[in-house]
Amino acid sequence: MLLRVRVSLPDRPGALGAVTRTLGAAGADILQVTVLESVVGRALDEFTVSVANPAVRERVAAGLEAAPGVRVEGIWETVEPPGALSDLGVLSQVAANPGRGLATLVDAAPALFSAGWAALVETDPSLTVIRTSWQAPEKFTYPELTPLRPRTLSVPDGPHLAVTPLDGTTTALVIARQDAPAFHDVELTRLTVLADIVGAIVGKEALPA
Repeated sequence: MLLRVRVSLPDRPGALGAVTRTLGAAGADILQVTVLESVVGRALDEFTVSVANPAVRERVAAGLEAAPGVRVEGIWETVEPPGALSDLGVLSQVAANPGRGLATLVDAAPALFSAGWAALVETDPSLTVIRTSWQAPEKFTYPELTPLRPRTLSVPDGPHLAVTPLDGTTTALVIARQDAPAFHDVELTRLTVLADIVGAIVGKEALPA
């Protein structure tokens, strides 16, 4: 089982080492560490770890919550192994078959961003769902997405969203996840770059008018 673990910790020597020791003692194998931000004496780090079973996940949570100065922002499952250059793999598939480029993007996005589902929507003149990944709910009330720009949103009692337009159009890619932290600006930037490249590959003529 692969997990993403997001923690806030003091930005001082030894703090990261204490977290990694805690993860190791709980039985988690650290595969990747990403520093999302470092401001005002604290760092926000995200770990991708491999655990043998859900019991290890519980030990990871308990160990981190007991660590001095550490705040657990979220622990959630992912299916995407780190270091796999997955974005490039998706772009390669889109380039090989541009006619299915948008479908490829929507289907791949949840795994790429450790999200629950994704959707492609047209926002003008009103919101219309064009395509969803298989995990998407049958019915979902989207928040107001206009004026359309790259941004993150949170639905009350619902999922966190990240939204970005495709290649300067009124068509938007939406990804969603629940029971996990909101999408970070680092993730939003990555999503926007990916969507822009896919939009450029498939061409505006492939996008809804």
